[in-house]
Amino acid sequence: MGFPIVSPVIIQNLKEKLAPLTPDDFCDVVVSAAAVEYTPKLENIEIAKAIISEKETLAYGMINLPDDKSEPLVQESRKILAKCPPAAYYWQMRTLFMSVLQNRSINIEKRFLLLNYAVKTAQGMIDNGQAERIPKFIDEFTSAGDYTPVLDFFKQVRPNPGYSLADGISLIKSLKKPNAAYKEVLNTIYKNLGVSGPETLKMLDMPKYITMRKAYSDAMTSDKSIAIENVIINYVWRYCLPLASVKFNYWEHFVFFCSLYNAIKILYTCYMPGKEDEDFAKAISAFDAALRISDPQLMQKVIFAMKNAGQSNNGDLAALTLS
Repeated sequence: MGFPIVSPVIIQNLKEKLAPLTPDDFCDVVVSAAAVEYTPKLENIEIAKAIISEKETLAYGMINLPDDKSEPLVQESRKILAKCPPAAYYWQMRTLFMSVLQNRSINIEKRFLLLNYAVKTAQGMIDNGQAERIPKFIDEFTSAGDYTPVLDFFKQVRPNPGYSLADGISLIKSLKKPNAAYKEVLNTIYKNLGVSGPETLKMLDMPKYITMRKAYSDAMTSDKSIAIENVIINYVWRYCLPLASVKFNYWEHFVFFCSLYNAIKILYTCYMPGKEDEDFAKAISAFDAALRISDPQLMQKVIFAMKNAGQSNNGDLAALTLS
């Protein structure tokens, strides 16, 4: 069987809108452990608008390359599997990410708690030499109708607004500034926080920020959460999660993903007050452009920083995504 190519269905509409550009021009094309994967580049403002405004659950299509063109890709996949045997469960783990993050019957913040529990469980199976249990576990977990017992596992976790804000601002301000748009995003964030810049964050009016944070939570109970959902789903593909690098295990990739989600959350919380939905597309476009020109070791640095700070266990990540 030929090696598969997976691409978002939305690409067809983007092809018409962005002609004469082809998907190879406006998408990231990555060879993962199991497929060639296409991901639209959010730095393109038209793509950001399209992704954010899409109300239907993002769908993906698959075609198979002919066998003769597949062989080099099959060999590359085998090399990945040889270096990292758990990569054999890449698609099951991808199904887990997609199913949980697009479950709109559950508040988006709680979806991260469910993913937290599931990824930690799957990683535990790998660590204990029981990786063969992963497919059955994921099938049962994603088909569960009642997640109350899992969410009860996190009942003792208390949000910490200061922790979330510091983590999000740290990532956002660490990125290189690719254009005036990103500088405007940063300046607006600081203005809305009532400070002149990152060096004056200690002077922040925390009650004001908490009010902004509550507004975010309220927005996430409405259809506005779809914009956030679509952006983070696009980043699941952009960063080839849950296994972008064989240097890190599935849980460590989730550590990075939580920090990335938190930065996007802070972006929405602190940039959007008083703005229209379309402004979020502008902010995401600028943010994505900044991600692309920043340190290629960003994922590694985020993972190491969180581990060194002792903030990479499932309780810490639950607090981060809830805060």
